[in-house]
Amino acid sequence: MANRTVKDKSIMIVTIVAIILIIVIGFTSKQREELFIVEKWIGNVFSPVQKVVNTTTITVGEGISSIFNFTKATRENEELRNEILVLQEEIITTRLNRDELEELRGLRFALNYIEEEIGFYPIAANVVAKSPSNWFDTFTIDIGANRGITKDSIVLASNGLVGRVYEVGGNWSKVISIIDNNSSVSFQVLRDRDFQGIVSGSISNELSGYLFDPMAEVVVGDKLITSGLGIYPQGIMIGEIIEVSKSSDQLLKTITVEPAVNFKKMNKVLVITPNTRE
Repeated sequence: MANRTVKDKSIMIVTIVAIILIIVIGFTSKQREELFIVEKWIGNVFSPVQKVVNTTTITVGEGISSIFNFTKATRENEELRNEILVLQEEIITTRLNRDELEELRGLRFALNYIEEEIGFYPIAANVVAKSPSNWFDTFTIDIGANRGITKDSIVLASNGLVGRVYEVGGNWSKVISIIDNNSSVSFQVLRDRDFQGIVSGSISNELSGYLFDPMAEVVVGDKLITSGLGIYPQGIMIGEIIEVSKSSDQLLKTITVEPAVNFKKMNKVLVITPNTRE
């Protein structure tokens, strides 16, 4: 009898569980618009926790992404910086090559001052050192006896006369320019070659001089060229008269001259030596 009672209870429990399962399946198989009370309670409990977890995950993810983005940006900036440096070096090199080419082209025009029949041999040279002043009154070039340079070789720039060599080494030479106070040049006026005189340098690196004929009608703007007297061949541009006056005793007409060459900036020169290769 007891066994029968236990058996009936088991059957009843199984039946109740089956009914509950059928009811649950029925509810879950439909599109429910409302949640059960238990589901609502579970959602209310776990929803804030889930929100915190999601927020933390997003924040951490964004932080890691920012770190990677920052590292990437830093690397790209460094690469761009290196590219800029390379481009700047290329620009500088290109500019130097262009400037050097222009100087060499300018030196070619300097040959126009020398008559071909005179028989001089031109050699381009680089200026490698200069006097401490801002002016190129004396300077050193990178060619010497090994290239046939001799004392009193003539030095030109694209615009005109620079000076002469006064000391020669094996692979270097020293040049004294016409603006040095130890230099003097015999000139003639390009407009009227009968007007002649001498200009000299000074401690202030200016050119000044006088005309042999105090009655010579020279004016500001007249250009001076070498007369051919002394070591310099005739026809090399010296400069332009910027001031004319008379000496206190009225016996000399004095002039101040602006050199044709820029003696504050000089990188290349042309050295003219007697052509001994013939």
